Amino acid sequence: MSVLFRVELYIRDIEKSISFYQNIIGLELYGRSERSARFNYDCFSLLLTSETILADDHYFNKGVKGDMRGKGFEFIIVVEELESVYQRCMDYNYPIEVEIEKYPWEMRGFKIADPDGYFLRITSK
Repeated sequence: MSVLFRVELYIRDIEKSISFYQNIIGLELYGRSERSARFNYDCFSLLLTSETILADDHYFNKGVKGDMRGKGFEFIIVVEELESVYQRCMDYNYPIEVEIEKYPWEMRGFKIADPDGYFLRITSK
């Protein structure tokens, strides 16, 4: 069985978010329009969509417009070179929420929040 997994994040500033995921995290931009972008990797797609497309009565606009997004949600991105991504965060003066640590399951990772406040764990393979 083939599985395709997609996550869509509604974001405030498309250019800022594209720059973050492309230049800091190191994902490859697959396609974009004026109000959306798509990053693909294997059977996974990350979709970034401007929150301006949401109707005022949309579920996500009901008391969720604060700075913190995705409460209770940790988005895990597995990268080939953890230290390279960490160093890019340092080079861009991007705040690290949790420094690199080793997990009990023998992987390593660190945690940051993206420009819209989505909580990310960047981890090794």
